[in-house]
Amino acid sequence: MKNIALLILLAMILTACTPTNPGEFLDFTEPEPATHIRLLPIVSEYFYYRKQAVLSGNLDSFYQRFPALAHNADLEKGINCEGHLVESYKGLQPLDGNIHTEYYEKFKVLESPASVQILLHGMELYLWQDTDGTLKDSGGEFKLILVLHKIDDTWEITQTDEVTLAEWHDFVP
Repeated sequence: MKNIALLILLAMILTACTPTNPGEFLDFTEPEPATHIRLLPIVSEYFYYRKQAVLSGNLDSFYQRFPALAHNADLEKGINCEGHLVESYKGLQPLDGNIHTEYYEKFKVLESPASVQILLHGMELYLWQDTDGTLKDSGGEFKLILVLHKIDDTWEITQTDEVTLAEWHDFVP
């Protein structure tokens, strides 16, 4: 029964958002080393707060750090789906998590004077315990775009966009 619930949970997470146009991602490129080093702490901080929200089942600290992500959530378009992710994991009561943001490939960027978009292709797994006491992982591969804008001389994440199961096979960065 837990395995069926786990499969349903994973399907809900992967299909929570509607496909975007795969052609939108053709301009993403691997960043120069200096750009990678400059953006990596932003990515790490986002996933630190995301993991803490999933483990605690509470988004308060996450939204305090990334207030723009608390607004304009649109599951059909895959925008700012963190609340859905946290709710989806509450039933499993995860004990720990491992997030590898560049598990499948180094992140790619799309830069303009007003914004930076970071395309991530990684692995996110959360450890939980079934009724028999067996530890299991839940989660899997993800593709996620972090949208950053300059606010008071600091790059801030203002939107996230997840690649969905429906668009997965046609997705071309």
